[in-house]
Amino acid sequence: MKTVSYIVLFLITGFYSCTKEVIAPIESFSADKLMKISVSASRANALDSWMLEIELTHDGTNSKVFQEFYADDVSKQNVSFQWKSNRKCLIQLTQRDGVVISVPIEVHE
Repeated sequence: MKTVSYIVLFLITGFYSCTKEVIAPIESFSADKLMKISVSASRANALDSWMLEIELTHDGTNSKVFQEFYADDVSKQNVSFQWKSNRKCLIQLTQRDGVVISVPIEVHE
């Protein structure tokens, strides 16, 4: 009986590890539309944290930063963009436990 329990546990773990989740990018633009920030998310399975890819596009140049994120889902309800100027934005990520991660984005010219 113990062997059957281990086999079932192994199959369930294997099933979850094969269900990679990917979230469509959430995008935001500066007021002058010259700067774009895109946040996309993926995780290997429902038990893992999300890996966010934050991509900044400005003047033909792309930059990326990665952030680990603990939430049930990644959506506009827990990802917000607070534009301070056309070159400065604060991304706020609200995790499952209510902790807010602030990611400052700024372009220096």
